[in-house]
Amino acid sequence: MPTSRRATRAASDRRRRLPPAERRAQLLATALEVFAEQGLGRARHAEIAKRAGVAVSTVFLYFTTRRDLVRTVLDEVDQFFSELSVRVHAQVGKPCREVLREHGAAFLASIDSHPAHVRIWLDWSTSFREETFEGFLDFTERLVGVYADTIRRGQSEGEVPAHLDAEASARLLVGAAQMVAQLKLTHRGDDTWLRSADALVEAALGGTAA
Repeated sequence: MPTSRRATRAASDRRRRLPPAERRAQLLATALEVFAEQGLGRARHAEIAKRAGVAVSTVFLYFTTRRDLVRTVLDEVDQFFSELSVRVHAQVGKPCREVLREHGAAFLASIDSHPAHVRIWLDWSTSFREETFEGFLDFTERLVGVYADTIRRGQSEGEVPAHLDAEASARLLVGAAQMVAQLKLTHRGDDTWLRSADALVEAALGGTAA
């Protein structure tokens, strides 16, 4: 099929009447792309409508204000990374170190599979003056809690030194994830971020196995 006909068909598919749930999902997926490219402070309903091939009023129908739009996008990012962390750390039969490394590997994989989510998360982490920053702090504290619980389990099983502060070690890992993500997004050496992630786990757990 010629390129022009494919483009016309794709545009027609975007404009066709979709069930509300499908239309909302389509608009949210488009919003993630726009926010990742333009940032939390610049993304608007109009650009989302243009990308999705719908009227601006359609976007407002599903996200009635810009505040609602931003909150929905950030909720999606929060949910994605929260579910990823809970899923990995639920493997209580695995050693602590293995779980933490799997979490790091899953996070690194998400940079390739869901780059928009990662870019929005990085932008969110620096929005100090925005009302959205409280939400970022809440998300971070929940993530720290998940890490800390796994580290405490490692301590109870004798794998992690008992003297370590589990919460402080968890904060080290969560905070360092931003640096690792930036390294991978800028493609600074394909093995740099892999080695960095592994070194961070060892540093957070005291450097050597108990």
